[in-house]
Amino acid sequence: MKEIGRYLFSEDLYYTKDHLWTRIEEGNRVRVGWSDFAQKIAGKVVYVKIKEVGSEVNQGDVFGSIETGKWVGKLFAPVGGVIREVGKIVKNPRAANSDPYGEGWFAVIEAKNLEEDLKNLLHGEEAIEWLIKEIKEKTGQEV
Repeated sequence: MKEIGRYLFSEDLYYTKDHLWTRIEEGNRVRVGWSDFAQKIAGKVVYVKIKEVGSEVNQGDVFGSIETGKWVGKLFAPVGGVIREVGKIVKNPRAANSDPYGEGWFAVIEAKNLEEDLKNLLHGEEAIEWLIKEIKEKTGQEV
C-alpha cells in the first residue's frame, strides 16, 4: 500500500474514474470496493445497496448505490458479468470508511470478458497520475 498525499493507494488494483477499485481474483472473479480517496472525500458512509447475487451487469451499469452524510451516488460496474457475492458492507456501511481495501468491499463479480474490460480501467503509473490530478482538482492540495 502506497500513500499519495494523505490517501492510501494500492498499485496492484485497477481503478475506475468513479474511484472504485477492482482486485482480480481466481476464476475471472473481481472484488470491487471504493478507494480511500473516495471515502475520505465523501465522508461517513451511512447506507449501501447492491444488486442481488445472480444479477447480471455490463461494464458501466449501475450495480448499487451509496449514501453518505453529504450525498447519494450510484455505483457503476467496473466489469461486466454476474454478481457472485455481496459484501458485508450492506449491513456495516462504516466499513467503507474504516477498511476501504479490506472489509469495505461491495461485491464480487464473475467477469464475462475480463481482459477487454480491464483495458477500460486505470492501473499502475496511469492510475497514480490520475489520482494526483483528482486530488488537486477536488481538494486543491498539491501532492
